[in-house]
Amino acid sequence: MRFELEIASIDLDLTLGCGQTFRWGRGPDGNWSGVLDNRVITLRQNGSRIEGEATPGGKGVDEIVLEFLRGHDDVEKIQRKLRRDPVIAPGIGRMKGLRIVKLDEWECLISYVLATYANIPRIMKMVDSLASNYGQRIAHGKYSFPDRIRLSKATAKDLAKLGLGYRAKYIEEVCKRMDEFALDALTRASYEDLRKDLIELPGVGDKVADCVSLFGFGKLESFPIDLWIERALKRLYDKTGTYRRLRAFAADRFGEYAGYAQEYLYHNERMRARDLGCVFSEE
Repeated sequence: MRFELEIASIDLDLTLGCGQTFRWGRGPDGNWSGVLDNRVITLRQNGSRIEGEATPGGKGVDEIVLEFLRGHDDVEKIQRKLRRDPVIAPGIGRMKGLRIVKLDEWECLISYVLATYANIPRIMKMVDSLASNYGQRIAHGKYSFPDRIRLSKATAKDLAKLGLGYRAKYIEEVCKRMDEFALDALTRASYEDLRKDLIELPGVGDKVADCVSLFGFGKLESFPIDLWIERALKRLYDKTGTYRRLRAFAADRFGEYAGYAQEYLYHNERMRARDLGCVFSEE
Protein backbone atom coordinates (compact mmCIF):
# COMPACT_ATOMS: atom_id res chain seq x y z
CA MET A 1 0.00 0.00 0.00
CA ARG A 2 1.35 3.39 -1.01
CA PHE A 3 0.67 6.68 0.72
CA GLU A 4 1.90 10.28 0.82
CA LEU A 5 2.25 12.84 3.59
CA GLU A 6 2.96 16.55 3.54
CA ILE A 7 5.18 17.56 6.45
CA ALA A 8 6.85 20.95 6.52
CA SER A 9 10.35 21.26 7.94
CA ILE A 10 11.41 17.63 7.98
CA ASP A 11 14.63 15.88 7.03
CA LEU A 12 14.25 12.10 7.12
CA ASP A 13 18.00 11.49 7.16
CA LEU A 14 18.45 13.72 10.21
CA THR A 15 15.33 12.51 11.99
CA LEU A 16 15.80 8.78 11.51
CA GLY A 17 19.60 8.75 11.53
CA CYS A 18 20.39 10.67 14.70
CA GLY A 19 20.06 7.83 17.21
CA GLN A 20 16.52 8.29 18.50
CA THR A 21 15.23 4.95 17.27
CA PHE A 22 16.88 1.59 16.75
CA ARG A 23 14.71 -0.17 14.18
CA TRP A 24 15.15 2.04 11.15
CA GLY A 25 17.81 1.73 8.49
CA ARG A 26 18.71 3.59 5.32
CA GLY A 27 19.12 1.47 2.22
CA PRO A 28 21.52 2.05 -0.69
CA ASP A 29 18.63 3.62 -2.60
CA GLY A 30 18.32 6.30 0.09
CA ASN A 31 14.99 4.98 1.36
CA TRP A 32 14.37 4.36 5.05
CA SER A 33 12.74 1.15 6.28
CA GLY A 34 11.43 0.23 9.70
CA VAL A 35 8.55 -1.33 11.61
CA LEU A 36 5.56 0.57 12.94
CA ASP A 37 2.37 -0.91 14.38
CA ASN A 38 3.17 -4.40 13.03
CA ARG A 39 3.77 -3.07 9.53
CA VAL A 40 6.93 -2.77 7.49
CA ILE A 41 7.17 0.86 6.42
CA THR A 42 9.44 2.29 3.73
CA LEU A 43 9.82 6.05 3.45
CA ARG A 44 11.46 8.38 0.99
CA GLN A 45 11.52 12.16 0.89
CA ASN A 46 10.66 14.42 -1.99
CA GLY A 47 10.84 17.99 -0.71
CA SER A 48 8.17 18.40 1.95
CA ARG A 49 6.40 15.29 0.67
CA ILE A 50 7.00 11.95 2.37
CA GLU A 51 6.25 9.04 0.06
CA GLY A 52 5.73 5.69 1.72
CA GLU A 53 4.84 2.06 1.31
CA ALA A 54 3.32 -0.16 4.00
CA THR A 55 3.16 -3.98 4.21
CA PRO A 56 0.52 -4.95 5.09
CA GLY A 57 -1.55 -1.89 4.24
CA GLY A 58 -4.74 -0.84 5.92
CA LYS A 59 -6.72 2.17 6.95
CA GLY A 60 -4.90 4.81 8.94
CA VAL A 61 -1.33 3.93 7.94
CA ASP A 62 -0.63 7.54 6.99
CA GLU A 63 -1.78 8.72 10.43
CA ILE A 64 0.45 6.17 12.14
CA VAL A 65 3.47 7.46 10.24
CA LEU A 66 2.43 11.07 10.80
CA GLU A 67 2.27 10.46 14.55
CA PHE A 68 5.62 8.67 14.51
CA LEU A 69 7.28 11.62 12.76
CA ARG A 70 5.43 14.07 15.01
CA GLY A 71 4.13 15.74 11.89
CA HIS A 72 1.80 17.95 13.91
CA ASP A 73 4.66 19.62 15.80
CA ASP A 74 5.11 23.23 14.76
CA VAL A 75 8.85 22.88 14.37
CA GLU A 76 9.29 26.40 13.03
CA LYS A 77 7.63 27.79 16.16
CA ILE A 78 9.73 25.54 18.39
CA GLN A 79 12.93 26.62 16.68
CA ARG A 80 12.02 30.30 16.84
CA LYS A 81 11.65 29.96 20.58
CA LEU A 82 14.89 28.04 21.00
CA ARG A 83 16.74 30.58 18.88
CA ARG A 84 16.29 33.07 21.70
CA ASP A 85 19.24 31.24 23.18
CA PRO A 86 22.24 32.81 21.40
CA VAL A 87 24.40 29.76 22.05
CA ILE A 88 22.19 27.17 20.37
CA ALA A 89 20.78 29.48 17.69
CA PRO A 90 23.61 29.17 15.11
CA GLY A 91 23.42 25.39 14.99
CA ILE A 92 19.66 25.16 14.58
CA GLY A 93 19.85 26.37 11.00
CA ARG A 94 21.74 23.22 10.04
CA MET A 95 19.12 21.02 11.67
CA LYS A 96 15.86 22.62 10.56
CA GLY A 97 14.41 19.28 9.51
CA LEU A 98 15.38 17.31 12.61
CA ARG A 99 12.24 16.20 14.44
CA ILE A 100 11.71 14.25 17.62
CA VAL A 101 10.04 10.89 16.90
CA LYS A 102 7.14 9.36 18.82
CA LEU A 103 7.77 5.69 19.58
CA ASP A 104 5.40 3.12 21.00
CA GLU A 105 5.64 3.46 24.79
CA TRP A 106 6.30 -0.23 25.50
CA GLU A 107 8.83 -0.64 22.71
CA CYS A 108 10.59 2.54 23.77
CA LEU A 109 10.83 1.45 27.41
CA ILE A 110 12.32 -1.96 26.60
CA SER A 111 14.63 -0.55 23.91
CA TYR A 112 16.13 2.06 26.20
CA VAL A 113 16.59 -0.41 29.03
CA LEU A 114 18.67 -2.36 26.51
CA ALA A 115 20.51 0.83 25.55
CA THR A 116 22.36 1.25 28.84
CA TYR A 117 26.14 1.17 28.33
CA ALA A 118 25.91 0.05 24.73
CA ASN A 119 26.68 1.76 21.43
CA ILE A 120 24.03 2.22 18.78
CA PRO A 121 24.98 -0.76 16.56
CA ARG A 122 24.84 -3.08 19.56
CA ILE A 123 21.52 -1.68 20.71
CA MET A 124 20.06 -2.22 17.24
CA LYS A 125 21.35 -5.79 17.25
CA MET A 126 19.78 -6.53 20.65
CA VAL A 127 16.44 -5.00 19.69
CA ASP A 128 16.36 -6.92 16.40
CA SER A 129 17.23 -10.14 18.21
CA LEU A 130 14.42 -9.59 20.69
CA ALA A 131 11.97 -8.93 17.86
CA SER A 132 13.02 -11.87 15.69
CA ASN A 133 12.80 -14.29 18.61
CA TYR A 134 9.65 -13.05 20.34
CA GLY A 135 7.86 -10.88 17.80
CA GLN A 136 5.68 -11.98 14.89
CA ARG A 137 7.02 -12.21 11.36
CA ILE A 138 5.59 -9.51 9.11
CA ALA A 139 7.36 -9.36 5.73
CA HIS A 140 10.75 -8.76 4.13
CA GLY A 141 12.49 -10.49 7.02
CA LYS A 142 11.05 -8.01 9.54
CA TYR A 143 9.35 -8.82 12.83
CA SER A 144 6.99 -6.91 15.09
CA PHE A 145 8.27 -5.78 18.46
CA PRO A 146 7.07 -8.31 21.08
CA ASP A 147 4.22 -7.11 23.26
CA ARG A 148 4.35 -7.41 27.04
CA ILE A 149 2.41 -10.68 27.22
CA ARG A 150 4.57 -12.40 24.63
CA LEU A 151 7.82 -11.08 26.08
CA SER A 152 6.84 -11.97 29.64
CA LYS A 153 6.99 -15.66 28.68
CA ALA A 154 10.76 -15.37 28.32
CA THR A 155 12.98 -15.91 31.36
CA ALA A 156 16.16 -13.98 32.06
CA LYS A 157 18.06 -17.12 31.06
CA ASP A 158 16.25 -17.22 27.73
CA LEU A 159 16.93 -13.54 27.10
CA ALA A 160 20.58 -13.80 28.06
CA LYS A 161 21.05 -16.26 25.18
CA LEU A 162 20.20 -13.38 22.83
CA GLY A 163 23.27 -11.45 23.95
CA LEU A 164 21.47 -9.04 26.27
CA GLY A 165 23.92 -9.62 29.11
CA TYR A 166 22.91 -8.26 32.52
CA ARG A 167 20.02 -6.43 30.84
CA ALA A 168 18.17 -9.75 30.47
CA LYS A 169 17.24 -9.69 34.16
CA TYR A 170 15.99 -6.11 33.87
CA ILE A 171 13.73 -7.03 30.95
CA GLU A 172 12.32 -9.99 32.86
CA GLU A 173 11.57 -7.82 35.91
CA VAL A 174 10.03 -4.99 33.88
CA CYS A 175 7.67 -7.50 32.25
CA LYS A 176 6.63 -8.76 35.67
CA ARG A 177 5.95 -5.30 37.04
CA MET A 178 4.18 -3.78 34.07
CA ASP A 179 0.69 -4.61 32.86
CA GLU A 180 -1.74 -2.83 30.56
CA PHE A 181 -3.18 -0.86 33.46
CA ALA A 182 0.23 0.33 34.67
CA LEU A 183 1.23 1.35 31.16
CA ASP A 184 -2.04 3.19 30.65
CA ALA A 185 -1.54 5.05 33.94
CA LEU A 186 1.90 6.17 32.79
CA THR A 187 0.46 7.62 29.58
CA ARG A 188 -1.79 9.88 31.67
CA ALA A 189 0.88 11.00 34.14
CA SER A 190 2.57 14.38 34.19
CA TYR A 191 6.21 14.48 33.17
CA GLU A 192 7.54 14.63 36.73
CA ASP A 193 5.27 11.83 37.94
CA LEU A 194 6.07 9.78 34.86
CA ARG A 195 9.83 9.89 35.34
CA LYS A 196 9.47 9.11 39.05
CA ASP A 197 7.42 6.02 38.24
CA LEU A 198 9.82 4.97 35.48
CA ILE A 199 12.85 5.25 37.75
CA GLU A 200 11.27 2.71 40.09
CA LEU A 201 11.53 0.09 37.34
CA PRO A 202 14.59 -2.20 37.17
CA GLY A 203 17.26 -0.93 34.79
CA VAL A 204 15.77 2.56 34.58
CA GLY A 205 17.85 5.46 35.87
CA ASP A 206 17.67 9.18 35.20
CA LYS A 207 18.85 9.03 31.60
CA VAL A 208 16.65 6.11 30.54
CA ALA A 209 13.63 7.66 32.29
CA ASP A 210 14.14 10.90 30.38
CA CYS A 211 14.70 9.12 27.05
CA VAL A 212 11.51 7.10 27.50
CA SER A 213 9.61 10.20 28.63
CA LEU A 214 10.73 12.09 25.53
CA PHE A 215 10.67 9.53 22.73
CA GLY A 216 8.00 7.18 24.06
CA PHE A 217 5.56 9.34 26.01
CA GLY A 218 6.11 12.55 24.05
CA LYS A 219 7.13 14.77 26.97
CA LEU A 220 8.97 17.50 25.07
CA GLU A 221 10.19 19.12 28.28
CA SER A 222 12.35 16.06 28.99
CA PHE A 223 16.11 16.51 28.60
CA PRO A 224 18.07 13.22 28.58
CA ILE A 225 21.69 13.65 29.61
CA ASP A 226 24.45 11.33 28.42
CA LEU A 227 28.17 11.80 27.80
CA TRP A 228 27.54 13.74 24.59
CA ILE A 229 25.21 16.18 26.34
CA GLU A 230 27.58 16.54 29.29
CA ARG A 231 30.34 17.50 26.86
CA ALA A 232 28.08 19.92 25.01
CA LEU A 233 26.91 21.66 28.19
CA LYS A 234 30.46 21.98 29.45
CA ARG A 235 31.86 23.24 26.14
CA LEU A 236 29.04 25.61 25.21
CA TYR A 237 27.66 26.71 28.58
CA ASP A 238 30.49 25.94 31.00
CA LYS A 239 28.04 23.84 33.01
CA THR A 240 29.07 20.73 34.93
CA GLY A 241 27.69 18.85 37.89
CA THR A 242 25.19 16.19 38.83
CA TYR A 243 22.39 14.97 36.61
CA ARG A 244 19.92 16.91 38.75
CA ARG A 245 21.88 20.14 38.38
CA LEU A 246 22.26 19.83 34.61
CA ARG A 247 18.61 18.88 34.23
CA ALA A 248 17.54 21.95 36.21
CA PHE A 249 19.77 24.14 34.04
CA ALA A 250 18.19 22.73 30.87
CA ALA A 251 14.67 23.18 32.20
CA ASP A 252 15.38 26.83 32.99
CA ARG A 253 17.24 27.49 29.75
CA PHE A 254 15.06 25.65 27.22
CA GLY A 255 11.71 25.24 28.97
CA GLU A 256 8.89 23.29 27.35
CA TYR A 257 10.99 22.39 24.30
CA ALA A 258 14.05 21.12 26.15
CA GLY A 259 13.73 17.80 24.31
CA TYR A 260 14.24 19.43 20.93
CA ALA A 261 17.18 21.43 22.31
CA GLN A 262 18.68 18.20 23.62
CA GLU A 263 18.46 16.51 20.24
CA TYR A 264 20.06 19.48 18.48
CA LEU A 265 22.89 19.60 21.03
CA TYR A 266 23.35 15.83 20.89
CA HIS A 267 23.49 15.67 17.10
CA ASN A 268 25.75 18.72 16.88
CA GLU A 269 28.21 17.29 19.38
CA ARG A 270 28.43 13.97 17.59
CA MET A 271 28.88 15.64 14.21
CA ARG A 272 31.53 17.95 15.66
CA ALA A 273 33.44 14.96 16.99
CA ARG A 274 33.21 13.25 13.62
CA ASP A 275 34.39 16.37 11.78
CA LEU A 276 37.35 16.69 14.12
CA GLY A 277 38.25 13.06 13.70
CA CYS A 278 37.65 12.32 17.39
CA VAL A 279 36.51 8.94 18.62
CA PHE A 280 34.11 9.17 21.53
CA SER A 281 32.07 6.48 23.25
CA GLU A 282 28.38 6.48 22.24
CA GLU A 283 27.27 5.14 25.60
